[in-house]
Amino acid sequence: MSALKRTTRPVYIFSVLLAAGFILAGCATTVNHSFDPAASYTGLKSYSWATGGTGPTQDLVVKNVQYLADQALEKKGFRKTAENPDMMVSVSYENEIGISEYGYRLRMLTLGIQKADGKQLLWRGTATGTISTDAASDDLKRAVQGILAKFPPTK
Repeated sequence: MSALKRTTRPVYIFSVLLAAGFILAGCATTVNHSFDPAASYTGLKSYSWATGGTGPTQDLVVKNVQYLADQALEKKGFRKTAENPDMMVSVSYENEIGISEYGYRLRMLTLGIQKADGKQLLWRGTATGTISTDAASDDLKRAVQGILAKFPPTK
């Protein structure tokens, strides 16, 4: 009986660790980027936030994303301005399926960057997975930083 306990214990521990790995891998956020390779990004120095499309229940998520993105863009040398920006940045997201619009988890977050005239999309980054917007979680910060890590693109 003692030998049986010694052999089943490592198998049990391995099974638990394997299951935990699968669960954690399923919660990971994936970040993708797409951009216009013919566009010039060298003259882009300032930005403003695109407006519209947000209701009162979405304002808090959008404000938090903008706050986090402002920090990341500032570190990259971009300046936020209300007058004559070089580019416009937009935020869109989808709540997790089955969660009401008041939920604290997103399944997708997208940041789009277009020329200031709004006619040409230059770059888009998307984070997909389970993204918690709860103030105690760093998920949203990691998602925004991950999205903007590849902006501006290097050709």
